[in-house]
Amino acid sequence: MKLTARDIIIAVMAIVIAALAWTLIYVSRDELSIHGEEYEEEIEIDTSATVENGRAIVRVDTESQAASGIRVAPLYAAQNETSVQVYGSVVDVNSLLDLRGQFLAAAGEERAMRASVEAAKVEFLRAQKLYQDDRNISEQAMRSVESRYRVAQARLVSAEAAVSVLADTLRSSWGPVVGRWAMKPDSASLQLLLERETRLVRLVFPHELPRSAAPEDILVAPVSLGGKQVKARFISASHQGSTVLPGKTYFYLVDGSDLRAGTRVVARIRTGGELRDGIVVPNEAVVWHAGKAWVYVVQDSVTFARYEISTANELYDGWFQSGLLQAEEQVVVSGAQLLLSEELKFQIRNENED
Repeated sequence: MKLTARDIIIAVMAIVIAALAWTLIYVSRDELSIHGEEYEEEIEIDTSATVENGRAIVRVDTESQAASGIRVAPLYAAQNETSVQVYGSVVDVNSLLDLRGQFLAAAGEERAMRASVEAAKVEFLRAQKLYQDDRNISEQAMRSVESRYRVAQARLVSAEAAVSVLADTLRSSWGPVVGRWAMKPDSASLQLLLERETRLVRLVFPHELPRSAAPEDILVAPVSLGGKQVKARFISASHQGSTVLPGKTYFYLVDGSDLRAGTRVVARIRTGGELRDGIVVPNEAVVWHAGKAWVYVVQDSVTFARYEISTANELYDGWFQSGLLQAEEQVVVSGAQLLLSEELKFQIRNENED
């Protein structure tokens, strides 16, 4: 095949372009290698993890600590009253609404029957007077009117009994206060419940705690991790026990809460007694793993040990601990989650190697 001048020019240009590309790559190889190494150095965190004396240990050099934003702070001393943790749930009020509807219907029937009795009584007294006044009506007519009056009276007694039974059911199931709300057609408190502006919570207290131990105001929170505490107000004792937990039950009302019916909640009841000495682990130091709360305690400048902490005594700014850690000990308050991640990476790596 005979090559034309055009083919020769295209071939020469392709060779020149390939040569230039190879030259550019060859000249830049050292620079690219240097930048790659610098990039690796910028993001690499020098860590190691192990278990010593049954406790998880993570070591991070000081430069990596600074680069990853790990900060520590000392624990401070605190005192706390003896308390117990109580559980409960947000109550579904649908059954209350059903009972309320039945009660109001029965109360309306009672009022109607009472009016019927009054009308029948007036008719009977008139017929009786006419009969006694020279027999202006027959005895049969008078007895017929009397019969209607007695039937109306019997129906009224039955209607009153139905109202009484439903009222007792409301009080026994929902306590005197909530039961009274349900029996009032225009109860503002019940209307707030219906509109979900408030929520009813039933808490279960240990049997040994007296009624006086139930505070007028208390903080409740969902059992799920990270739940926000909300203020609850005492309503009354609940006459129905819990099917899950043994103890005395009490109703509390939560204002403006977004808690859903059926949500399990927890609260802490102070039982008085002597104050206990301890420390407070700040909220920002706590990490959650395997359903438990942990904190990383500084062992030396590069060593951090993971400690499980108790969540039995939650304060507004952290968790009270007694006997586990000491005041002035330092814990990680920023970067604890990073330490946990590094620790778990080493665990996974060791399991794979095994």
